[in-house]
Amino acid sequence: MALGETDQFVWDYSEHSDILNIHKKSIATAGSAELGDFTVDFDAAGNIVGVEIMNATEFLKEAEITLEQLAELNGAGLLIKQGRGGEVTYIWLKLTFSRSVERRIPLPAPVLVKV
Repeated sequence: MALGETDQFVWDYSEHSDILNIHKKSIATAGSAELGDFTVDFDAAGNIVGVEIMNATEFLKEAEITLEQLAELNGAGLLIKQGRGGEVTYIWLKLTFSRSVERRIPLPAPVLVKV
């Protein structure tokens, strides 16, 4: 299991369930939307505050990230791009590994609208 936190995010990965969870630190989830193997969490204002990825190794394999690298995770976060109307147009995972290698991986999710 890999656990960690930065100033803005907490994360954990369970090899047993193959789930990667990344969430903004100290912000409560008010709702969620399931998109296949992805669950996107929202706060009370409708802002994205977290993501859970089931079958994480399969998803990350496509980005050429191995189970060994995932075990060496030093940092995790979300990068969210919003349009002018506040709608979410892109969500990326930002993963940092032991050798200060950073990877940004787009989530294959449809455009989400801020509620």
